[in-house]
Amino acid sequence: MPAEAAKPTRSTGLPQDVGQCHAMIVSLVEQLAQIQEQLDELKDRAGLNSRNSSKPPSSDGPQVGKRARSGTGRKRGGQVGHPGAYRALVEAEQLTEVVEVHPESRCECGAQVVELQEPRRHQVFDLPERVQAEVSEYRLYRGVCAGCHKAHAAKMPAGVPQGQLGPRALGAIGVLSTQYHLTVAKVQGVLREFMGLEFSVGAISNAQGLISQALKAPVHQAQAQVRDAAVVHMDETRYPCQGLKTNYAWVTVEPRVVTLSMLPTRARLGAESLLGLEPKAAVVSDRYAVYDYVPDAQHQVCWAHLVRDFERIAQRSGVAGAIGRRLVTLSWVVFDWHKRAKTAVQYEPIQRRIKSLLAQARLSGCKRTARTAGNLLSQWDTLWLFTTRADVEPTNNAAERAIRTLVLKRKISGPARSRRGLEFVARGYSVVQSCVLQGRSALGLITDSVRHWLGQAVAPTCLRPAPATG
Repeated sequence: MPAEAAKPTRSTGLPQDVGQCHAMIVSLVEQLAQIQEQLDELKDRAGLNSRNSSKPPSSDGPQVGKRARSGTGRKRGGQVGHPGAYRALVEAEQLTEVVEVHPESRCECGAQVVELQEPRRHQVFDLPERVQAEVSEYRLYRGVCAGCHKAHAAKMPAGVPQGQLGPRALGAIGVLSTQYHLTVAKVQGVLREFMGLEFSVGAISNAQGLISQALKAPVHQAQAQVRDAAVVHMDETRYPCQGLKTNYAWVTVEPRVVTLSMLPTRARLGAESLLGLEPKAAVVSDRYAVYDYVPDAQHQVCWAHLVRDFERIAQRSGVAGAIGRRLVTLSWVVFDWHKRAKTAVQYEPIQRRIKSLLAQARLSGCKRTARTAGNLLSQWDTLWLFTTRADVEPTNNAAERAIRTLVLKRKISGPARSRRGLEFVARGYSVVQSCVLQGRSALGLITDSVRHWLGQAVAPTCLRPAPATG
């Protein structure tokens, strides 16, 4: 028989020799490593919450439990020996009415009850049915000259607003719209229900524009004080506005004054417009790269944000996770030492330990951990400015607190609808937050600003003199 023809080999795509097999294995291992790195990064992103990132607590899902607080072992409420707080009685001349309540004239035993001279005073505070608005009517007369028949008309007295809302009503609208985060429609409801004032939504929106103009001068004074401050806390957040592609709110805080600015960018240009190209102040901020132009000797990175970074590293597996857990522990030691007012020399041991751990993190095999560690080591001095300057805090809580109220406003009211609305929000919250720091009445300052703008009073200011020292 003729020899059988050789069967053709089916192509399977597999390598034909050992060298090709080795090359394919190396390639597959590299691909697997890349896929694993992508998977780890996706897991990292999926696990972000308010404890390991800058996400707000409101974004946490039900899987993120509340922080457990260590109890003191005492019962809730006032403790034994606590002096308590009691409302002082109002003086007699300030009372609306006095109701005399007498006991029965005779006791159950049949004897007469003799009243003591001093009664026990019990005062009840209540609201009137409705706050009665004060309405002033200006009757502007006209006349004609008896000789030349020229028409003459009375002019509005100086300080009288052109609209129908007076200074105190405008001040109330300003405070309700900012400090209490009410929408225009809800401000309209409060004016109607409690004050008997019926004004349209458009009238209240126009009133906000007038308030914004009245606050221009005091806010400019506050901005000048922040630029000359020794220490400034900064933060920024998105604040959308209809018709604008991008818009961001930037907050700057010094010990007594807060200023809020609306800018179309979150880039370095925004920070430069507020701090200047060569900042004079020590700047406390998060690790956002736009603040890197501030010299390290004047820059303090927020340790609260560092703890979140370390928490994220601690959740990773292997060497990186172990390093992250040790960094978290050391971070809380840093906070404790700050409370104890440790000196810069006393911080040196913990600085060496943290620096050594960051150096190990760069070699941990986790690219994301190595990247974070390298970034912190490159700006090492910005972590420790607070150890050499008593006026610098290790956290950016001052700016975080100031901007939190604006975030609440954004969540409640949604985006602004015009540039005028953005201007009102910026100036209104600058005044309100400055008053919070100073323990002042925002209603009083806004009302006085409106009065000055109308020509009725001297110019108020957001500023307060620095507290006396020594």
